[in-house]
Amino acid sequence: MQTLVHADIFFFISTICLVLLSILVAVGLYYAIGILRDAREIAARIKKASEGLENDLDGLRNAVKAEGNKVRGIADLVLGFVIRALTPKPAKRKRSKPVEVDLETGE
Repeated sequence: MQTLVHADIFFFISTICLVLLSILVAVGLYYAIGILRDAREIAARIKKASEGLENDLDGLRNAVKAEGNKVRGIADLVLGFVIRALTPKPAKRKRSKPVEVDLETGE
């Protein structure tokens, strides 16, 4: 009879522990679900911000390319003037006067 009382006490204590453990797990899951929702929202914001940053960087890259082309054009123009100024000019040849020949006299 005493072993039956010990078994009942064991099962009673086990049941109380199982109920408390289940309640703790349920509360933990409730908070974990809240944290996961927040994490999902944060991930969506980060994704949206990174797309915006990508668009901004594309615009910046295109602007730098356009400005680079302008600077390159100006630099080519200035470099062309400098090269033309520094290159020696060919000596001018005197033009000879055309020779007129009188066909009747041969001179």
